[in-house]
Amino acid sequence: MKYIVIGILTMTIALFSCSKEKSEEPDTTPAPVSAKFATDVQPIFQQSCGTGGTCHGSGNAADGKIYETHAGASDVNGARTKGAINHTPGFDEMPKNLSKLSDSKIAIIEAWIDGGMLND
Repeated sequence: MKYIVIGILTMTIALFSCSKEKSEEPDTTPAPVSAKFATDVQPIFQQSCGTGGTCHGSGNAADGKIYETHAGASDVNGARTKGAINHTPGFDEMPKNLSKLSDSKIAIIEAWIDGGMLND
């Protein structure tokens, strides 16, 4: 009798453990983004990078980097920009003295850099 109960219990456990499917984790990878300078990137720079005359504007260009125009914004090192906006250790955090950009804004800037920093 003891062996029958153990056998039934073992078979029940085995049956239920095999019938459950593993739940897949949701895919949190953002969809690929395509970004244009004037419509997508420049508004972020205007809002967060001080292109209205401070930091990276023509009135006071930090380190000579002016983001008001495509020519100025695309004349930067893309890897350094990515490190700065992601607050990666070893890079100057940008925007300076402000909160880190949202993930969606970072994704737009990175997509523009990865796409060759094209003008639209």
